[in-house]
Amino acid sequence: MNVATSGSRSAMNVTSSGSRSTAGLSSSLSRPTDQSMSARSTLPPSQEDSLSSNDVVHNAHRVQQQGFTSESDQTETYLSVVWHAGTLGLAYFSTETSYVYMMMDTAETEDFQLLRQVLRQVSPSCIITSSKQDEKMLQVLRHKESSVLLSSDGEEGGVQLEVLPSIDFSLEVCKRRILALNLPSIPQHFTESERVIYLSSLVAFENVNMVRATGALLKYLDKNRVGVELEDADVRTPVLALKTFSLENIMIIDDSSYSALQIFQKESHPSVYKSGSGAKEGLSLFGIMNRTKSILGSRMMGLWFQRPLQDLRELQARHDAVEFFSSPSHMEVTSSLQDSLKHMKNVNRVLARMRSGQASVGDWQALYKTAYNGIYIGDVCRAQPQHIHIFNRISQRFSDDLHRIATLIHKIVDFEESTVHNRLVVKPHVDPELDEKKRTYNGLPDFMTRVAREELGKLDDSITECNVIYLPQLGYLLAIPCTSQIKEEENFHMPGLEFVFLSNGMVHYKSASTRELDALLGDTQCEITDHETSIMHKLQNTILDHAAVLLDVMECVAEMDCLIAFASVAKDNNYVRPELTKESGIRIVGGRHPLQEMCVSPFVPNSTALGGSGHRLSVLTGPNASGKSVYLKQVGLVVFLAQLGSFVPAESATIGVVDRIFTRIHTRESVSVGLSTFMIDLNQVSVALRCTTAQSLVLFDEFGKGTATVDGISLMTASLGHLLSRGAACPLTIVSTHFHGLVKQNLLPPSHHLTYQMMETIQDGEQLVFLYQLVEGVAESSYACTIAAQVGLPSELISRGAEVSELIRTNQPVHRVDTASTETQYQRCSEVVEEFLTLDLEKRDLVDFLKKFVSPKSQGMS
Repeated sequence: MNVATSGSRSAMNVTSSGSRSTAGLSSSLSRPTDQSMSARSTLPPSQEDSLSSNDVVHNAHRVQQQGFTSESDQTETYLSVVWHAGTLGLAYFSTETSYVYMMMDTAETEDFQLLRQVLRQVSPSCIITSSKQDEKMLQVLRHKESSVLLSSDGEEGGVQLEVLPSIDFSLEVCKRRILALNLPSIPQHFTESERVIYLSSLVAFENVNMVRATGALLKYLDKNRVGVELEDADVRTPVLALKTFSLENIMIIDDSSYSALQIFQKESHPSVYKSGSGAKEGLSLFGIMNRTKSILGSRMMGLWFQRPLQDLRELQARHDAVEFFSSPSHMEVTSSLQDSLKHMKNVNRVLARMRSGQASVGDWQALYKTAYNGIYIGDVCRAQPQHIHIFNRISQRFSDDLHRIATLIHKIVDFEESTVHNRLVVKPHVDPELDEKKRTYNGLPDFMTRVAREELGKLDDSITECNVIYLPQLGYLLAIPCTSQIKEEENFHMPGLEFVFLSNGMVHYKSASTRELDALLGDTQCEITDHETSIMHKLQNTILDHAAVLLDVMECVAEMDCLIAFASVAKDNNYVRPELTKESGIRIVGGRHPLQEMCVSPFVPNSTALGGSGHRLSVLTGPNASGKSVYLKQVGLVVFLAQLGSFVPAESATIGVVDRIFTRIHTRESVSVGLSTFMIDLNQVSVALRCTTAQSLVLFDEFGKGTATVDGISLMTASLGHLLSRGAACPLTIVSTHFHGLVKQNLLPPSHHLTYQMMETIQDGEQLVFLYQLVEGVAESSYACTIAAQVGLPSELISRGAEVSELIRTNQPVHRVDTASTETQYQRCSEVVEEFLTLDLEKRDLVDFLKKFVSPKSQGMS
């Protein structure tokens, strides 16, 4: 295992044998070439890189000539990790390619399964993280650090863990480090603002944890001079490109696509005092799909929505379970499981409180309910078909330990008495010694009454009553009410009694009988409490020793809760099971928008055919408000639902697994971004053009509308032409547009991968009827004036708009609307022109001529 301190100029490595190496990181962290990231990560094809493969080779050779190391036989990978607010951000640098690969912020739980998968996929030689990271995450990284790896020469080498100061992960500082990168693909003549715009198209700066991880990684590389041999302090670690990578089995969707497809939609509380914490899920895909019965299921559902899958085996298993739960013949089983799921609690917090000795009565009740209902769920699942993956997992993982935990709690803890006394009470017949103490304590009132009667007979006849009471720490006392003879302190002394204290008109004494009670019975109540605490402590340790089964129960029931929720939505909304394949293509028959169909009636379904032997790029035209945007979102949501493991709103669907969804539908504007609306749109399109593969889905809605019409058409044509030039590697693309010149002027190259579709309408006189039906062809017009009339714009504005539109369409000049003032101005200008044409410049003074036509107001201003 390698240990390094982060404050030195170059880290010193202490090997497992104790000897020191002064050669630096490059010599002590060797990795076999076949474990490099380029062979393991899912990256865009070389033709989409900012540099071509030849350029990369040429630049790498040029860098080597300048004094940088060439890792031809050794590959090292430096991974930077940030986990904050439940999201994981990553970045790593490979010395083989000199690329920095970034993973966008992804939801991560405290079990860190996602992080473990990244560590397996990337196989880092050095891991970098902040000193303020959670201890649980550091334990995962230390476990990776202690793992033994074999280098190419057969020697053992460890994974080095570097814990850096938290200031190195400061967001603003990390942003500046990224913006200061001098990538070979950035033209040297770019100004600072142009560099910012260019890098904004490469890095999604809204992914805060990813930015922090990348910035800290860049500083570490420069500080430790990774890949640098020269002593020149100005030479920095060469970074040739910034790339985005994803886990092998997870589909990537960025925040803008989540927002555009309305997958999540938070609604703030109307009260300003609760607007920060009172947000709830609005009309969104997550909102209608989240029918879970437990908090565990709701959290798992959120994770599934943030981690759509590409793993066909896992998706098939989920679809099998949803099909089982949605079947009418299994309604009784599903209903009984849902009733038990309501009582499943998050026992992670209970176990944490147990470890700190702070578990309350409510915590024990929650634990018992979870264990009890877990046993019932396990029994039900064992009686079901074991080819359903979730039933098989529960049957195997719900072991006898769960039954033992529930039985012990049931036999030992008396929840009724515990609720009354607000402390944990042990049931009878658990411990004979404890039962004897409780019998003694329960018999004390009668016994103390007899003792009080005996003591009263020994007292003076003026004292008519006394009591024997018990006070913790003080023991048994004789309480005598104050009388006319017992008022002052000097009167408190009585023969055979020892004064203790006066309280509330009662004088308390110690007598021979009470001392005998102290010796005989002792502090019975405290002894009972201590004894019960000891028993509960043993029970608590037993439960903690078998906590693994409780964690398995939480994971399995959360997954089952999500699958039953999927089945409930599918059954109520007539969803069907999709067929998933590895081939690139989408075939949807009678597809519907899952949100829109809830808001309108009736909803007109539309089919989709992309990929396979047919076309891969569809250009969609049609009038405004004809349903183009809804159709684009519909396709994206159907694919998303299929790769969640849910059924989809369609008559039938065959989905080729998609690796990433790119959208240009909704512009998320913000002052903090520092970019115009059109620049944000360009960034979204730029990412799609650079990072798409044949397995990607691209949805563009009216790209180019934010600039001049000619420029918009040009950019749209160039972008679609670039995608079509890839041939069979063209991503599955649907583009909606109002640029009809794109089709009429044949601006796009002919290709069998290209098709034109439109939303059908019927023109009935001046009335436009929307059919919302997708058909082959190209719309003749956007019918903007007709739509304007339907929303109530003044008729004179509409007629003028139609007039100007026709003039522009026929390439005729557009004149201003004639008025009295404009007509007078026109006549005056005509007179000036006519007289100027007849002017003899040799005989007439030009200044006098101009003064003749200058108005008095203009003369005053001059």
